[in-house]
Amino acid sequence: MKSKTYDAVNKAWKSTCKVLFGTEVGELEDFEKWLNSHMPTPQLETSSFSGKSVALPCSDYGRHDYAKGAHFTSFDEIKFGTKFKPLNINEVKDIDMIIAALGERLAYCGNIVLGNSAYVEKSADVINSSFVLSSSLVGDSRYISHSIWVYESQYCFGNFGAWKNMHSIMLSGGEYVRCFECHSGEVNSDCYYCGSPKNCSNCMFSFGIQNKRNMIGNLELPKEKYAQIKASLTSHMADTLRKEKRIFSLFDILDGCRKYPHEKLQMPQEEKQKPFDITPIEKSFGATTGILLGKPLCGIDSYSRFLQRHVPSNKHIASPFSGQKVVLAGYRAFLSSLYNLEGRMVTESEVRQIGKLPSKMEKISKMQATMGSVCETLHEIAYSDLDKQYGNNTNNFDCSVVVNAHDCYKGSAYSHCKKCAYSFWPFGCEQVFGSYNSWNCQFCINCYNSKKLSRCFETDCSYECSDGYFLHNCENVRDSMFCFNTKNLHNAIGNAQLEKGKYSGIKDALVSQMHAELEKKKGLKWDIYNIGAGKA
Repeated sequence: MKSKTYDAVNKAWKSTCKVLFGTEVGELEDFEKWLNSHMPTPQLETSSFSGKSVALPCSDYGRHDYAKGAHFTSFDEIKFGTKFKPLNINEVKDIDMIIAALGERLAYCGNIVLGNSAYVEKSADVINSSFVLSSSLVGDSRYISHSIWVYESQYCFGNFGAWKNMHSIMLSGGEYVRCFECHSGEVNSDCYYCGSPKNCSNCMFSFGIQNKRNMIGNLELPKEKYAQIKASLTSHMADTLRKEKRIFSLFDILDGCRKYPHEKLQMPQEEKQKPFDITPIEKSFGATTGILLGKPLCGIDSYSRFLQRHVPSNKHIASPFSGQKVVLAGYRAFLSSLYNLEGRMVTESEVRQIGKLPSKMEKISKMQATMGSVCETLHEIAYSDLDKQYGNNTNNFDCSVVVNAHDCYKGSAYSHCKKCAYSFWPFGCEQVFGSYNSWNCQFCINCYNSKKLSRCFETDCSYECSDGYFLHNCENVRDSMFCFNTKNLHNAIGNAQLEKGKYSGIKDALVSQMHAELEKKKGLKWDIYNIGAGKA
């Protein structure tokens, strides 16, 4: 017997397939392997206390970042409000002593469900969401399965990196409505198999297009003709999905087109960019370290290894047309290990130029919804990127997937943020460094999978916290250090509240030690991912 969560999400899957293909294609459980085929999935550990399965978010295509030998627990095993005895004076002299004294208090939590959430199953790090299945890092969403990094979305399946998406299957990008197998796009509706589309609707197998309608390949058609061809192609897709429980991806098309020679295309000269000014970044890094560590640190690049320890770095390959550097967004770069994309990745300006190249009607009219037919028909235009530049962006350097970002440096998915560096998806953030998937945060360093943090350092899976150091799975915790799996604390160390004066004295001493170690070694022995194992 299936769970209520599965039954509800399965019903949503069927309705989404009907929206996209005009018909249902089968039960959700039969498509699980395909939906997981190109994304990091929740990783399972065993609770150290009950032996039950614990789902943890995977930060890359592989294992989670928590250290081997760490203790784990499930969210439903935590007894919030438990009173702990404060550590004695000899146990708080330095971080090593604190970690040794806290022991099993520092257990990493899986199956985390925060805020107003319900019907969440086999998922990790879910906030204010309902009917979520086999997914991780989901916020303010409903009816989500086999997805990661999904926010303010609904009826999404196999999405990775989604914002405000609806009725979408196998996508990456934001503001998609009724779309299938589209990647590196923004603000699109009723599109299928499109690479790097912007503000388009009713398009299929198109590449590099923007502000277009009724396109098959890169050819605009009369509305009636488009509808006729679309009906035939989507019917074939539905048949394939129903029979094989999977279908080729956009990346399969790009990989499959590598056997064809490149066309000699006349690419425009890249627009000369204004020189990047690192001054705002250096000033912000100094100000933020000053707030968190008592004294500023200078020279952000000398701390790059420390800041990017748990953040995926961008990769670079050469454009087949110009030889210019093509940036592969760090969180999407794992795709280059699943598919051979060499020779099919181009720069942002080049992909827009390709979007202007028309396809030929005689070829389009004969194309079928098979990979071989699509590659043979469209290899001349089948190029894309794993980058995106959208909205108003200024003074950014070595950043990929950038949406309304200013003064950002070395990272990916900078969205609606400013003065951030060495981070992945700091949405709505200001002065955030070395962080991963932290939303609406400010003045933070090395904070991960968290929301609404202020002035936090080495914090993971937490919500609405401020002035915290080494926090994990905390909610509304303020002016505290080394707290795990707790709520509504202040002036606490190791989940035990102290008098304000006593807490401040211990904090100042520990922060001074951290600053000295960072200044000397450009890194710290301990971080939020290894203190739970008791060894660096």
